[in-house]
Amino acid sequence: MKIVTQIFFLLILSSCSKFEEKQNEQKKILLTANQNFNDFYEIKRTFTIYSDSTYLFTEILKETNHNKTETFEGVIKITHDSIKFDPFKFDFNGAKTAVLKNGFIEFVDGKNPDRMKIEKTSLNVKNKIDINKFPNYSIFTFYKKFNNQEWQREYLNYDLNNQELLKIDKILKNEFLKNKKVRNFNDYLKQIVAIRNSKNEIIIQAHLFCKESFLLESYQYYETSMDDGGNCNIYLELNLKTEKINFINIAGMA
Repeated sequence: MKIVTQIFFLLILSSCSKFEEKQNEQKKILLTANQNFNDFYEIKRTFTIYSDSTYLFTEILKETNHNKTETFEGVIKITHDSIKFDPFKFDFNGAKTAVLKNGFIEFVDGKNPDRMKIEKTSLNVKNKIDINKFPNYSIFTFYKKFNNQEWQREYLNYDLNNQELLKIDKILKNEFLKNKKVRNFNDYLKQIVAIRNSKNEIIIQAHLFCKESFLLESYQYYETSMDDGGNCNIYLELNLKTEKINFINIAGMA
C-alpha cells in the first residue's frame, strides 16, 4: 500500500510539473524593453510583454544609502504597433497607450513623455529609421500632450526616414565646419524633433549637447533641458525643404 501511495504521489508531481511546463510554453515573451542609466543615481527599468496579453514592469533604483525595487503588472491589448493598457492605465506613468516605433516603446499619453529601448520583440514595430545607423542621434516624436504652448499649436509631428536623417546629418556637419564657435561635430549628442508647420514645411528642431558622462545613456530616453552650458548646449532649427538653417543659438534656446 505504501508503494502504491508513493507511486500515486510521484504521478501527481509529474503531472503538475508537465502542466507548469505547458503553461510556461504558452506564455512566451513577445517584447522586452529597457531603460538603464547611471546619472546621479543608477536606474534599471525593464518592461516585458507576454503572449497572454499581460505585462511586467520592474524598476530598480540605487542611491547612496537607499535602494528600491518596484514592480507593476497588468493587462494590455495589442493592435499592430500600438498597445492599450486596458482596463487599467499603466500605474508607473499613467499612460493608457504606447506605440512601438524606431526601436523604442513610447508611452504617448502618460504624465511624462517616457520611452524605453526595445531589446527584442516579435511584435510589429513602425521602423522608419534604423537607429543603429545613426550613433549619437536620438529622434523624438512631437506629441501635442507634451508640447502645448501657444506657439506650438500649429505644429504636427513628422516622422523622418533614413534618407532624410542622412540629409540632416550632412547639413549639420557642414554648418559645424563653418562655425568657429562650436566644437567638432562628433563631440555632440544630437536630439532631433521633426514637425510640420502651417505652411506645410518640415522644420527640424535640434538640440546638441557635449558627450558628458551623465548624458550618454539618458539622452536616448528624454529630451534634455539645460541652462547655459556654452558651446556644449546648442539649439538650431533647420528647414528640411530649403535645406537652410533658420537660426542657431549657442547656450540653448533663446
